[in-house]
Amino acid sequence: MVINKLAEWLSSFGFMIDSDRLGLVFTRGLHVLIILLLAFWLYRVTIRFIAFHFKLRNKEDEVALHIYSAVVRTLVFIPAILLAIHFAGIDLTAVFTTGGLFALAIAFAMKNVAENLVAGLMLRGEQTIKPGDVLETDGLMVRVKKIGFRATIVRTKDEKDMLIPNAQLIQSKVANYTYRDPLCRVWTYVGVSYESDLKLVRPVLEKVCAAMPNISKHHAPEVLLSEFGASSINYRISIWIENPWDSGVVKSALNEAIWWALKEADITIAYPQLDVHVDYCPIQQLP
Repeated sequence: MVINKLAEWLSSFGFMIDSDRLGLVFTRGLHVLIILLLAFWLYRVTIRFIAFHFKLRNKEDEVALHIYSAVVRTLVFIPAILLAIHFAGIDLTAVFTTGGLFALAIAFAMKNVAENLVAGLMLRGEQTIKPGDVLETDGLMVRVKKIGFRATIVRTKDEKDMLIPNAQLIQSKVANYTYRDPLCRVWTYVGVSYESDLKLVRPVLEKVCAAMPNISKHHAPEVLLSEFGASSINYRISIWIENPWDSGVVKSALNEAIWWALKEADITIAYPQLDVHVDYCPIQQLP
């Protein structure tokens, strides 16, 4: 009814338009409008979701948000525009076929780049790894400097900058020493001889732990008799610190303090020994 009245109104100005064709144009135009509005809504929702997880803590996050916005805009509006053109009555079958093959080839070529890009977005959104965190990956302790779009820049204890692909941090096992708090346990071992007085060994080791500087007050040191070895009685000593980056230096200082404390207490630090027993057998003289 509305389409017929609109066709009659246009015919009064000299435009001879069939009502059926006008209805088809109106329907197609409505489909195009709905597709574009849905694309715009999806784009806004996605950008708000990304911005909410970024929380715009610094300028680097603002730059990252702009880049991710451009990526999302491309991924959302290009298919939406092509779909709108198709619903407008323009046959894009050949374009879709050729574009699909082209997109498939690009997807294979950009597989690693896309993985790292999405992994970088996940790292920034989940906040499981942040700049300044101390990580251990592949047996190497590193400090995170920057989470980029393709790789995370970290610094080793040798003052080397390394680039770790973002996908590697998502897919492999990574220890984060500063995820919830900076507390870190430092372990060391020492073996004393079997002739040692165990009632004296433990107080000496506990005194060494208590005298260590910059240890955490949240956890008490531990001195545990771990095992009776082949040549020594072995103790496992642990203290807690609040700077995991200095764990190597602290362990060295702890070992040195244990050495001097046991030496002053006249307690022997054992080392591997091998006792050889020879049975004497006199040689009998032949008659």
